Amino acid sequence: MEYLGSPAHQPGLHQPASKRIKRPRAAQACDRCRLKKYKCNDQYPCLHCKKSDLTCIYQGNYRERESSRSADYIIELEMKVEELTSKLRDAEAKTSTRSPILPTAETPCSMRDASTPREGIKLSEIPEEPTESADDKISEFTYTDGIESHGGTSTAAIIGHLKKTHEPKGQEKACSRAADSSIISRLYISSFSPPCTAGSGQTQAIEQQNYYFDQAHIFMNGYFESIHYIHPFVDKEDFLARANDLWFNRSRTPEPSFVALYLSVLSLGSLVRVWDEDTIAGLDRFEWSRKLFREAQVYLDRLQFSNDLETVQCLYMMAKVCQNELNPNLAYMYLGLAVRTCLSAGFNRDIPCLGNSKQRSSWISKTWWGLFSLEIEMSFSVGRPDTLGMDEYHNCSIPLRDDSEFAIIPWMIDFAQIIRQVSVQIYHSRISLQDKLQLALQIEMEMDRWLARLPEMIKPDIAGHVMSRSTLRDPKWARRQRLVLGIRYYTVKMLLFRPFLSHFTRKLRHAPNELDRNFNKCLDSAMKTLQLVHDIYRVHTFFSCWWYNTTNVMFAISTLLLPMSKLGMCAETMPFLRSVEMGVEILDAMEEFVIARKSAEIIRHYLRDFLASRASRPTGEDKSLLSEVGQAFEVPKWAYGFGLPGYSFEGIARLFDDGGVSMLDG
Repeated sequence: MEYLGSPAHQPGLHQPASKRIKRPRAAQACDRCRLKKYKCNDQYPCLHCKKSDLTCIYQGNYRERESSRSADYIIELEMKVEELTSKLRDAEAKTSTRSPILPTAETPCSMRDASTPREGIKLSEIPEEPTESADDKISEFTYTDGIESHGGTSTAAIIGHLKKTHEPKGQEKACSRAADSSIISRLYISSFSPPCTAGSGQTQAIEQQNYYFDQAHIFMNGYFESIHYIHPFVDKEDFLARANDLWFNRSRTPEPSFVALYLSVLSLGSLVRVWDEDTIAGLDRFEWSRKLFREAQVYLDRLQFSNDLETVQCLYMMAKVCQNELNPNLAYMYLGLAVRTCLSAGFNRDIPCLGNSKQRSSWISKTWWGLFSLEIEMSFSVGRPDTLGMDEYHNCSIPLRDDSEFAIIPWMIDFAQIIRQVSVQIYHSRISLQDKLQLALQIEMEMDRWLARLPEMIKPDIAGHVMSRSTLRDPKWARRQRLVLGIRYYTVKMLLFRPFLSHFTRKLRHAPNELDRNFNKCLDSAMKTLQLVHDIYRVHTFFSCWWYNTTNVMFAISTLLLPMSKLGMCAETMPFLRSVEMGVEILDAMEEFVIARKSAEIIRHYLRDFLASRASRPTGEDKSLLSEVGQAFEVPKWAYGFGLPGYSFEGIARLFDDGGVSMLDG
């Protein structure tokens, strides 16, 4: 037996003339060759039909489409292919010499080519070096409820990168995967997990308690007076009217989807409201929120799959609860379900739905576009792709840009498109550092144009913008929206330039001059984020109960700690110290939340190490500062393990140990 690897089968070697290579048998002969018992060559037309100038026909699935086509038709198709190929070459030649980036209005962000920057900015001194690094991403965590992926725009990724900058050389590979997994596992509240499905007995118990009538008004007000103003797509009047029907038993069979929405609103409201009481009916804020979250899930389980507006809004509320419980993985999952339910029901399309009034269609539009922007933001926050598909799919009418509280929705859509550009063009494109910087500067200009176009009533009062009108009489929703838009502007700007900061921490102080300004933009945005949040916390008590602020604060602090950890205490890093201390004050203001407390302990640890960098040669001022920090930033011994030189990594595992907080179990 001869094998393919034998000399007889190797090309170019002599073979005896007596051995003729057999032509492979045709997969299927044409009708005429099969009838005449000819050896068909399996071409179209085959050799025999071509010689006889007869129509070559194949029957069956193999060539059923070709059976009615002539050879001239095939030749015509080949000529068209050659013509299109020629046009494509011409287009590529033009693109190589002039590589434009189409503006947002002309091309959907989901369809743009992010690899070709526009001309106009020359940065010849910047090295042709890709900024995307595997060190900036943490791809797997196997110690939570499964495997989670967190990309370079997530807080977990930058904390992991910060940890790696402190590892002694030679230890990076030793603790790579297990250590990275420990980070997310300890930033994870283990008791916050999808609740187990309960039986009908639990729903009966909820009904017997009259749907928590005694506490409902307090918790609903906690939602409608705060987070509702940022994504205002729940009809408050209709919601209250239907809630009254529940309380006073005006409907014998309440709709499960509305009950699920009702309970999820109570859950989110109890979580983010300002609590002047220690407990209500024997439960604190987290116990109430997690109890109501479980019960909302019970009604969702009863629904299985339901394509109605209340189910979508309930899934949104569940995602916001998870987001404020700092479980981004569950938030991403619930919001994905909400988006997919909208797509299934056609809420993203401008198609009249049967049985929907004009008013209800308006709320469907608000809900869809509110989810659209939130899906992009939340996906960006964990470094994952959104699930929205191409923008051309979504032709549902966008709410008007008027002076109402709902006008924030179209502006948030515009900002979400910018966020998607940052994700695709800066974090997920394989281009050089020079090209990436050109793209970043263009996106920054687009962000500034977006900021300048905002209506005066909701335009943030940030650097470079002077309020041209009195804001003392502005409605509550306008004040809430202004605060949030300002924080988001600075946070996204910080993320926009963060990849270049990573390059700076590798090159230390020897970066090209053109990059210096952009390093400063990242660091300046981080400091302004902390300053803005700190100012808000001093004035607005409610904001300290929006627990998701922990994520923005930790990202800003971690961004400042990167150059501080590389350069140590020096003139360049001392301005960052006050901002980091300000961030610790913000986290201390949220000490009611276990993750905020533990995050503050981590930062104190880093500050102690930073200030100790000059302990061997401290000045009198340094000694005083070290003594003060040593008293204020005391950390337990087991915390000395956050990846710093000379310490084990076990400390971070214990630092983020849940400590037995009960949540969604059972």
